[in-house]
Amino acid sequence: MSFNRLEQSRFFLSRWLYDRFLQLIIYPSIWVAAAIASLGIFTQEILQLESNWQAIALIFFTALIPYNLDRIFDSYVQEIPDTKAQLFFRQPCIWVLLLTAIIATAILLYDAPSSVRYVSIAGIIPLLYGTPLFPLKNQSRWQWYRLKDLPGSKAWIVGSILTYAVIALPMAYVGAKYDVVAALTTLFMFVFIVTNSHIFDIRDLESDRHKGVVTLPIIAGIRGTKTILTVMNILMLLTIIGAGSADIMTYHPEIIIATAINLIYIRKVNTDTPRWVYSILIEACLFVPILANWVIYKL
Repeated sequence: MSFNRLEQSRFFLSRWLYDRFLQLIIYPSIWVAAAIASLGIFTQEILQLESNWQAIALIFFTALIPYNLDRIFDSYVQEIPDTKAQLFFRQPCIWVLLLTAIIATAILLYDAPSSVRYVSIAGIIPLLYGTPLFPLKNQSRWQWYRLKDLPGSKAWIVGSILTYAVIALPMAYVGAKYDVVAALTTLFMFVFIVTNSHIFDIRDLESDRHKGVVTLPIIAGIRGTKTILTVMNILMLLTIIGAGSADIMTYHPEIIIATAINLIYIRKVNTDTPRWVYSILIEACLFVPILANWVIYKL
């Protein structure tokens, strides 16, 4: 009897810790924002830029804003399959986090070089990404549409915005020039991030279809989407390896490792993959480039 009680206590404790992790880290997008910020650190490493914590903090806080705004709007206009997440984004606490992120972003921009403020003007796009902006008449009624409602654009917009942020902000803080190595790094980042974004569209396939949001998996099917992403990753990797062989840029094994991780989860995930795998493990894959860099060069 005592053994059973001990097992039950362990189960309830682990469940309580897991629920707190979801509510404190996963649902409010702190996990994914930290992962995106880590790509900014990787940009500093691969382009040999001076380390600058303000650039990374700005990426982190600016990532929190559109992710949470998008999910707040989704909780009202597009049902989230996770009921707990749906309820979470209707609570006042999420607005506190959002306000904190906005204030932190404003402070960082105020204290940043003018070049950073100019680069950050593009930040208006992610703020508008999930906001209902365009009233269009659909049959007999009016309906508000968002940028993400443009057919097939959802993950491409997200990937482009995030790639711009993790490349442009670290470079703007130190006044670095955009050269061939930066362009090749941008290519890697774009394919790496867009792959991650499209995989989430596989998870949200039914929800997007129900709402009428046309994504790549809806257009090309799951198999077609996986084929497109696989080809993109292979072509990108061949380009990076070719540039390394031609001494255009330094050889970076962490790019090969990160791309290999992409190819693995492209093959493995599907619509029946548990949501926690996406929200925890797949998003954690964004940490791979900087973790691989630290293991290879720092340890």
